[in-house]
Amino acid sequence: MPVEAVFFNVGQGDCTLLWFYDWHGNVKKGKHAILIDCGSTGPVPHHGAPPSSATPKDQLVERLRSKIGGYLANLPTPDLLDCLIITHPDEDHFNLLRDVLEGVNPQYTLNFSIDRILYGLDLRDYKDRTEFLERLFDNWQRFEDLNGRKAIKSRPEVVSMPSTPVALLPGTGANLYLVGAAYDGGDKPAKFESGPKEPIANMSSLVTVLVDDGPVGSRQKVLLMADAVALNEQCLEGAAADLVKREGELWLKLGHHGSNTSTTDDWLDYTKPSGLFVSTGVKKFRGSATCRVKNMNRVMPYWNNVRAKNRIGLPVATVPASCGYVAQDDRTGPNGPFVHTPAQGIFSSMAVPSQEGVDWHLTLDANEPNGYAISFA
Repeated sequence: MPVEAVFFNVGQGDCTLLWFYDWHGNVKKGKHAILIDCGSTGPVPHHGAPPSSATPKDQLVERLRSKIGGYLANLPTPDLLDCLIITHPDEDHFNLLRDVLEGVNPQYTLNFSIDRILYGLDLRDYKDRTEFLERLFDNWQRFEDLNGRKAIKSRPEVVSMPSTPVALLPGTGANLYLVGAAYDGGDKPAKFESGPKEPIANMSSLVTVLVDDGPVGSRQKVLLMADAVALNEQCLEGAAADLVKREGELWLKLGHHGSNTSTTDDWLDYTKPSGLFVSTGVKKFRGSATCRVKNMNRVMPYWNNVRAKNRIGLPVATVPASCGYVAQDDRTGPNGPFVHTPAQGIFSSMAVPSQEGVDWHLTLDANEPNGYAISFA
């Protein structure tokens, strides 16, 4: 079963749609859809977008609604998400949910129905939570879709690290597995002091792995790391073991937007990625961006060595020759300029020299078993 992963340009934030489909002749027919996170604290202009008087946020929301809606319209039950995953309590991973999901009734109507909602830690841990998120978690039974039918099919579930990977879709075929988070919050909320909150939230990220339905030993995989850190990577090598190891192609979405808290040399050695995806933006964090030149100057050479040792070729992508990634040049202080650093095999949401954002599309088994296609829009 082919699967298209859409890594949306949300600037500083994260939003990923997984769309599972079959071919009926020359027509794609959707089977399942999963949305992982939907947030942004710093939208950036989208490459190729027409001029608009709308705010950057409003343009972003309209684009997400339109593109997600287009995929969900082509499902056996139109406008139904199989699963919404909110990976952890950082607002750049959930604060657009109301704008994208809420319908014409500003209280309890949704544009899309949802079979299952999974989230990390506890509602009390969501310091920056919106009133919508409280309604979504606590009053889920009251929501209706645009036709007046029950919109959320089951109680939202708090998830901590499973002892073994958990498949999130019914039946056989390509699937998404929950492989966990390193921190189990139990019945106590995280501490929101300036120091502990951020690492606790990131360590609690719900990490998932998309696996196609090829033969074991040659399956393609996509590791979706949210804001996971080095500790999560160490835990996954034990808890998820073979599921996060390379078989056929393996695609890695960098943890924590490409920051130096994740993507260790050990993790690159263990997973042996075919390509790297990163969601990044222009927002600064205490004088440094998440996707910094310093960190990428470590990751890229080491990953190139891993590829060379394991005879992993460069991925083929339908992109202009000038495509690369934009990383923050943090050598000149907190207001340092962004620089475009051409690279092969890394697919950044800020991939063009104009410092505009793009949506990356990675399709597994696109035109043939074990094949793939990569492009941006």
